[in-house]
Amino acid sequence: MTERSTSSSGQPEENFANSEGWISWRNLTTEAMERFYEQLTANVSGFPGLVGYEAAERARAANGNLAWSWGAAAEIQETINTVNSWGMHLHDWCAWNAAVESYETDEDRGQLLHHFVEPLAFFCMHQPSAVSDRLMLLTETLLHQANRLVEPGYVDRLDQDRLRPGQGLRRSDRRKQVIRLGQRWTRFNVFLAALDTMNDSAYRKLSRNFRDLSVHSFAPRLMVGQIMRAVRSIEPWQETVKQPCGGYLLVDHPTKKGVSYTMGVLEPFPLSDAYSASLSEYQKVVTAMSAFSELLEEMCASMDAIPDRLSGQS
Repeated sequence: MTERSTSSSGQPEENFANSEGWISWRNLTTEAMERFYEQLTANVSGFPGLVGYEAAERARAANGNLAWSWGAAAEIQETINTVNSWGMHLHDWCAWNAAVESYETDEDRGQLLHHFVEPLAFFCMHQPSAVSDRLMLLTETLLHQANRLVEPGYVDRLDQDRLRPGQGLRRSDRRKQVIRLGQRWTRFNVFLAALDTMNDSAYRKLSRNFRDLSVHSFAPRLMVGQIMRAVRSIEPWQETVKQPCGGYLLVDHPTKKGVSYTMGVLEPFPLSDAYSASLSEYQKVVTAMSAFSELLEEMCASMDAIPDRLSGQS
């Protein structure tokens, strides 16, 4: 693998711009950018699409209360920004996968993987969890504020009010609360069904649980490189027990426990498989955003229909 020249301290040498290693690396990445742009242009039809901002504009125009008028449109817009950033990163990632595969040597592919592909891949692989959580939180906020306006006797109280400062609801508890808040809205169940398809067990299996492992443990490396691990656990103690027919059998002790070490290897995650998994999730969120817009329209129409009320009241 080509390396940029560094001193013994690990910092680039002062004359690194003229060093052989730097020139080689610069030439490689310059040529790779050309191949990337060629792939990007050739795959215009494969662009995964973007989400429009009509939902943010609809929320901004709605006759909501002060909390709605201040934050609803901004939160929707930022959610759409994140979704669209994911879509654009996916398109770049697809082009880079093809560009990397066009190189013959592992050294060149490894350099390009590290410099260009991994930042895109890590961002995209974290989005199914991040976007689904954000969309759940956003929906909770909008449902609560809409309910305050259109539902007589509705109390301004949420489950997280009883938590200590700094604490937040668990994902499962937030989902239960959102279901309760959304029960009066006819378009809520379609949205929830679309949201529930995201970041599900099938995706976590397909993605090798990449997001959770990269945050909390060790995720598989992309394209190349194994990770060897010795995982410690407490398991039933095993002992040899003589069998009535003769011989011995290794069996679990009914109560005694002991330390066990499992020796394993995390194989690398092929770039094409990782990209396909993330693209599939992106298509799900586009569907969920469409259902979200329908639910939002129902809430906005109900608020707009309330007579004799000034926009922006608390």
